[in-house]
Amino acid sequence: MGASDRREATGTLISRTAGGDSPTADATHDGNSEITVGSWEHLQTAFARAATVADRAVGLWLARDAKGSFERSLAAGAADGSDNELSVYRALARAAATAYARRVKADGLPPEQMLVLVKAATSIHGLLGFGAQALTSDIVRWSIDAYFDD
Repeated sequence: MGASDRREATGTLISRTAGGDSPTADATHDGNSEITVGSWEHLQTAFARAATVADRAVGLWLARDAKGSFERSLAAGAADGSDNELSVYRALARAAATAYARRVKADGLPPEQMLVLVKAATSIHGLLGFGAQALTSDIVRWSIDAYFDD
């Protein structure tokens, strides 16, 4: 995906989807390792971490299921704590999506632009596994819910 810049009538940059910039990037962010909660970069990072864990969980489930029954694979997943790790990272991704959608709304961007930016944040990593795809759908839904939440 290439850079997508759009300017207001005053010439102010209102969107950029490539290179890690976003319309809601914190103006005081000076390149330090700290990422602002509610920023596009925060959403992107949370997605990357959660998608990796989700894809690994799907892979583990498939490997277990190939060796035995579905019930035994679910019991093994609960015993080794992989479900807990996935739950934690999904919760972090949901919090990041919620914070980002609310920040975008506060900045005055329309919901359509928010969806474009959310999808860009979740597709930039090239993660194509089933876990990442399901997580992308969830993040889009969570973002829409947060944007329209009163």
